Amino acid sequence: MGLLDMVEQVAGGSNNADHARVAGGLLEELQQHPGGIGGLLQSLQQNGSGGLVQQWSNGQTQPANPTDMESGLQGTGMIDKIAQRTGLSPTVVKTGLAVTLPILIHHMTANNHVTPTGEMTGNQPAPHDLLSAVMGRLL
Repeated sequence: MGLLDMVEQVAGGSNNADHARVAGGLLEELQQHPGGIGGLLQSLQQNGSGGLVQQWSNGQTQPANPTDMESGLQGTGMIDKIAQRTGLSPTVVKTGLAVTLPILIHHMTANNHVTPTGEMTGNQPAPHDLLSAVMGRLL
């Protein structure tokens, strides 16, 4: 079962179903993104979103502004790729990323899977375990 299939099964018709679909699409996309979550963090840092990454790493996981997602992920193609994977509009994806990225980044840094600067450690979670952790915070 793919990550998006898992999301559909768990989220169903909940109010946060779109955010959950974005989370699943993001995790699937990160499996193919150069550098994975580390590469994503480096892109955020390079595009001027280092302050947000630091806040999220420190546990301040309140949603970001969707425009911050657009500027922070500029040049990665991530928003459009997630939109294609999920069938959601890029606008909905940006809103979903504004909610899910803070949770994902905090989980990954707090559990020593990656540093806030994007350096990977040897301790990587299975994608399904990571999705479960993020979904637990969303739903």
